[in-house]
Amino acid sequence: MNVTIINPFLNSAISMFQEMFNLTPQHGAPYIVTGSGNHRWEISGIIGIVGDTEGVIVIRLPRSLAVRLLIESGMNVQSNDVDDMIHGMVGEFANIISGNALNKISQKKIDITVPITVQGKNHTINWPNKGAIIGLPFTTAFGSFEMQINISTS
Repeated sequence: MNVTIINPFLNSAISMFQEMFNLTPQHGAPYIVTGSGNHRWEISGIIGIVGDTEGVIVIRLPRSLAVRLLIESGMNVQSNDVDDMIHGMVGEFANIISGNALNKISQKKIDITVPITVQGKNHTINWPNKGAIIGLPFTTAFGSFEMQINISTS
């Protein structure tokens, strides 16, 4: 995996949490993700990567963290539309992360697809066959999230 492609996405995620929520995520050790079921992530924001580099970068978080972030942003989580608000917020996270990362990647021809959001316990992602899926766990004062990366560079 090419860190000149991956690091801008990770740094953009950290910056987003700092700027939006005054949280500085601390990252743990990267690991190889095995299997697609029995995970703790209830929401995933999926960013497709195309061009000289292809694959997927995903921000994954539990519902409890998503609700806490909604509260911190001033949203009314007593509403019946909490799932829709979470869906929109995580989609916007993916947009912010990918847009900021693309501005920092200049040496390659690379673009992103429109990010999508998936919700539900043990939801699955149909990962492309681009090699290993790398998980990078992060912790914050409000809870944990993870970036998962599956890309290859041509």
